[in-house]
Amino acid sequence: MRKQRLVLVLLIVTVAIVVTRAFDHEHFRVIGTITKLQKTEFDVKDKDGKTTSIYIDKKTKVSRDEKPVAVTALKVGQSVVVDAYGDDVFDLLALDIRIVPPIPATKTK
Repeated sequence: MRKQRLVLVLLIVTVAIVVTRAFDHEHFRVIGTITKLQKTEFDVKDKDGKTTSIYIDKKTKVSRDEKPVAVTALKVGQSVVVDAYGDDVFDLLALDIRIVPPIPATKTK
């Protein structure tokens, strides 16, 4: 009986640690134009001129017009919406990359 309680407590503690680690990262959305593209990383420049580097892995999903496409469909100059997660904006991993129509430049007055 005592052994069963110990196993149950250890199981609960293990599950709590795993669940806590799963929520350690923050989610980010980056909208802009691809300015640099490498095999495992790409840069996106937003409308304010800020460039963000984002990593790509085997789980990253890429789509165009709500249809899946290969990562190789990404090209410099394309407009994208990227949903990513990471500890901060300097350590992002792309979860979902959507290729979208060109983002119009904003007019300054």
